[in-house]
Amino acid sequence: MTFEQFLFSELDQLRRYARLLTGNRDSAHDVLADALIKAHLRWNKIGRMEFPAAYVRSMVTNGFLSERRSWSGRFISSTVSGELPEIAGPQASRSVDDRDQLEQLLTELPQQQRAAIVLRYYFDLADDAIAAELRCSSGAVRSYISRGLTAIRQRESVSGRAAGGLLAPAPRTRRAHQIGEH
Repeated sequence: MTFEQFLFSELDQLRRYARLLTGNRDSAHDVLADALIKAHLRWNKIGRMEFPAAYVRSMVTNGFLSERRSWSGRFISSTVSGELPEIAGPQASRSVDDRDQLEQLLTELPQQQRAAIVLRYYFDLADDAIAAELRCSSGAVRSYISRGLTAIRQRESVSGRAAGGLLAPAPRTRRAHQIGEH
């Protein structure tokens, strides 16, 4: 697969993922652009991988998580602009009535919690896959998701906002099959 073919098939999903992670169109563009530049430079190796999209998504995640350590991430803040992109799948689109509320609830979370929740509910990844992407333990992933959802529920009850399907448990069938549970 060439880099151009990869971009044609995966760019929209990577763009939505970066947008959900950052909560900001400009930051999403920056994180995604950095990851794609690095991926293009290493494409001879990445293009031969079994799952190049997962590797590049991991590059986006790492870029997002390391952004908080950069000078610009600490001292330059963007204004909120644009709207949250379409969430993958008809079930997710139906379950979230107000994308602005969902975006606000996600951006209020710490980065690790936000990343874990997006990877779980947007990509339906298992704890082990999320742990590999976030470079932490599976227990830490469960903790991030639990604490993040608890924070969202508390903010909902205080403000009267509703996050819809975000608080519903993720479908267990695919993940359970992946980790050998029945």
